[in-house]
Amino acid sequence: MYQNWHAHAIQKILKQLRTSQNGLSSVSAARRYAKNGPNVLPRKKPLSKVKLFLEQFNNSLMFILFVTVAISFFLGHYSDSIFISIVIFINTFVGFYQENKANNSLRALQKMVRVKVRVMRDGRMKEIDSKRIVRGDVMFFSPGDKVSADCRIIKSKDLKVNESSLTGEWLSVDKKIGKLDRGTAVSDRCNMLFMGTSVEIGEAQAVVVKTGVETEFGRIVELVKQTDEPQTPLQKKIAHLSRIVGTFILGLIALVIAEGYFMGKDIAEIFIASLALAVSAIPEGLLPAITVVLVLAMRRILKQKGVVKKLSAAESLGSVTVVCSDKTGTLTEGNMKMSHMVADISELLPNKKFEKSNTSSIQQKSSKTAFTIVSLTNDAYIENPEDELHKWKVRGYFTDKALLLAGVQAGLDIQKLEKEYHLIEKQSFSSHKRYALSLRSKGSKKYLFVVGSPEELISRSSSICADGSHIALEESDKKHLHNKVDQMTLKGLRVIACAYRELGNEPNGELDNLVHSLSFVGFVALRDPIRQDAKQAILEIQKAGIRPIIITGDHKHTAIAVAREAGINVSEDQVLEGHDIEQMSSADLKKHSKRVSVYARALPEHKLNVIKALHQNSEIVAMFGDGVNDAPALKAADIGVAVGSGTDVVKEVADVILLDDNFKTIVKAIEQGRVAFTNIRKVFIYLVADDFTEIFLFLGAMALGLPLPLLAAQILWINLIEDGLPDIALTTEQETEDVMLEKPRRPDEPILSTTVKKWMVAVFSINSLITFAFFWFLYQTTQDIVKTRTLVFALMAFDSLAFAYSVRSLKRTVFRKDIFSNKILNWAVVASFLLLLVAIYVPLAQKFVGTVGISLSEWLFVLGITVFEVIIIEVAKKISFRNADLAARV
Repeated sequence: MYQNWHAHAIQKILKQLRTSQNGLSSVSAARRYAKNGPNVLPRKKPLSKVKLFLEQFNNSLMFILFVTVAISFFLGHYSDSIFISIVIFINTFVGFYQENKANNSLRALQKMVRVKVRVMRDGRMKEIDSKRIVRGDVMFFSPGDKVSADCRIIKSKDLKVNESSLTGEWLSVDKKIGKLDRGTAVSDRCNMLFMGTSVEIGEAQAVVVKTGVETEFGRIVELVKQTDEPQTPLQKKIAHLSRIVGTFILGLIALVIAEGYFMGKDIAEIFIASLALAVSAIPEGLLPAITVVLVLAMRRILKQKGVVKKLSAAESLGSVTVVCSDKTGTLTEGNMKMSHMVADISELLPNKKFEKSNTSSIQQKSSKTAFTIVSLTNDAYIENPEDELHKWKVRGYFTDKALLLAGVQAGLDIQKLEKEYHLIEKQSFSSHKRYALSLRSKGSKKYLFVVGSPEELISRSSSICADGSHIALEESDKKHLHNKVDQMTLKGLRVIACAYRELGNEPNGELDNLVHSLSFVGFVALRDPIRQDAKQAILEIQKAGIRPIIITGDHKHTAIAVAREAGINVSEDQVLEGHDIEQMSSADLKKHSKRVSVYARALPEHKLNVIKALHQNSEIVAMFGDGVNDAPALKAADIGVAVGSGTDVVKEVADVILLDDNFKTIVKAIEQGRVAFTNIRKVFIYLVADDFTEIFLFLGAMALGLPLPLLAAQILWINLIEDGLPDIALTTEQETEDVMLEKPRRPDEPILSTTVKKWMVAVFSINSLITFAFFWFLYQTTQDIVKTRTLVFALMAFDSLAFAYSVRSLKRTVFRKDIFSNKILNWAVVASFLLLLVAIYVPLAQKFVGTVGISLSEWLFVLGITVFEVIIIEVAKKISFRNADLAARV
């Protein structure tokens, strides 16, 4: 087998690979796939479950806890040491469970992003998954395609490839066919395409010579192995906040020890209790909980047909203030169909006079010419033409597919036309040139077929076709054609023009140099209905304080009509066209971008300028894209959104991929981003707010010369009850009610906002004062410290479980019908309550924890105080969040 594929003639390579320019048969491809395996690169192996479990101990908070165990053991408190170790192990296992589940979900989500490629199989072009590529496959490439295997170029046209992922060189490389010297360096092999690179400009046909780990990319696989998911900005903030909280708690515990020492308490007992307080109070489960919240958001978005590629994107979605979208396939159904053809010269130019007897014949011939041009000048193809019409798989962009099917429905035999008009050269549609070209020969004649924007083709036409004859186009005629375009676009139709030029036998030259003196044929009007749910989706984001903006390459009137139909109220002064943007300074565009809702005839560089202007206005932008030229705009946006039908390059740089191309999906994604942030805030409040109560209880008891209110084992058991299962359950909250009636949160908004701080202080104060008063009253009336500690132990555990329901919503009261709608939380609370009962009633546990049984009346006492606490906490919540809730409403 050859190694230097660049140094041999293409025919020898095809022979060596036992293939041809018509590709492989399906049978041969399947046999090669079975022998050589999938075309994939090995990924970095995930941590084993054992290593992942051990990794839970690798943080500063755990080191503090280990020190407490060592000191406890040194002081001879062996049972406490063992119990502290058990609590650490259980908390670690909970963290391991959360992180393992999150990692598995992330890997499953990453597998959802697949690359489709075009190959020749059984003599026809087909679309397959890139992992099914085998050596000998003949592949086709267009701008935006990612190269998924090492290939030798067979044919190419103006081909430029970005090889920065392989060579580090950011400038695109010109590619061509032909042999090279055997010793040519990889970076100079201009007749090869390499895995991991991407096509920027031009088209190519190439044969696969290497797949998977055998590719040049595979040889440096260590550089492309999947790296660990970096911490999101929010995770870093939480980690920093956790360290601050942990340090503050340790400071308070040091104060407890100092106070106990000066009050003459048993220093060993005080120290062990303080160590237990440290274990209980430090929120070591917070970071795993945040990861779970973000991964759950990603999974929910996936159910809505959206793939979020990064945790940071799931977090940032909740801050979006502007959504910039094209209309085709997102606001519309993406089911573009021909509305009608306008090729009748009497309709195109009503000012011209024609004989009535000829108009019917002229119309029929002109229509056939128009259908022929649009059918043969596009990149769509039918994968299975031998099947019945309703089973056809038509591949390509929306417009190309619509034009191809229009020709089929007009009765044209596309395969027969392809043979009749032999393809010499073609050029795909370019957003800059605004046309597509197809150079074909029929007999001794050559024809240049052109399809593109009406403005472009009208300006390049010198005549109009009528029954094979060419009537000169005057300026007044061109004005009539433009008026006709306006009439159609005002109805929301997308208008495509077609023209041609007969070349004879003169030399071809550059195709672009031939696009003049065209004979204009007619217009094809395409209709793409608005999605039924588009208007509701637009209304939802507007209520959420998010501004929808349409950025399209379509005609201004078409864009306005679609915007209005979708529910975006736009006037003429809220529309800018591409040429307007070009004439503006950045300061002018910044000013206009505050009110403009539609950008028409926009080129990729215009999109980038719009995003920059929106950023200057402090907007957080989600940007849709599908083509390779959209990649810079998606990178510049805060959230890059690739439509599922878009190019590989766009999907690679995007943060979110819409599998269904539906605008509604990004609305749901934003909703889940907001829910995720709120859930993280809830978990933080739950894990931290209650912990200060225990410390205050100890400080108060020692200040009044009372016995320790809780033993170390009781503190740790409470930790198991409140920080074990309920905090995991809170990560699954799905409170979507009114979440899309709030303004977007600021990206720098802290978890501990002023409102949250107020409520947390209120919760701490209420719990601390009531619990201390409860402890003082019981001890003074009973003088039974064991019974008192048991009841305080029961109260603190019980009100912690009740608080989990209070923190379920920061806007709604706990006293509502659906308070038990989170079944996972219900089971978590039940399991935790059973742990409480075990500690109080099981003899072995009583001895270990230091409790005694309590009566039904005592339970009613505990229940009454808990209900009283919850009522006061709910009043404090309403007061704390009322003003914030009003401010958040749009």
